Amino acid sequence: MLSDDDSELAVIRRKKMAELAAREKKMQATREHDRKVEVERVKLIKRFLAADADAYLQDLKKREPAVGAKVEEILLYLIVYRGLRETVTQLDIVYIERQVKGEEPKIRVQRDGETSDFGDYVKDAMKKSGRKEDS
Repeated sequence: MLSDDDSELAVIRRKKMAELAAREKKMQATREHDRKVEVERVKLIKRFLAADADAYLQDLKKREPAVGAKVEEILLYLIVYRGLRETVTQLDIVYIERQVKGEEPKIRVQRDGETSDFGDYVKDAMKKSGRKEDS
């Protein structure tokens, strides 16, 4: 015959098992929801990206995952909340990437085998011509 202690232990054990099953079911539902959301995100972004832009974004996500994720978030924001409906080009992705990284656009000049910044090139030309720079 089972004592009261054994039956209480069985009740507690069943209760714990039910809690574990409920927790596992909830975690599975959360994973499934996250997977569906990710599929929809990818589908939405691909709809508005040009082929070269999509390839560049995928490469960026491999090279720099944090920057790629941030660029993707910005694109989603523009599409969902700002109503962006134009096709996004690779140049647009590069622009957003540079904004995320805080890089300024740079123009390089190659002359006599040397590469220099266009701004430095202009400053040097202004000095040589005798004009003063605007500061």
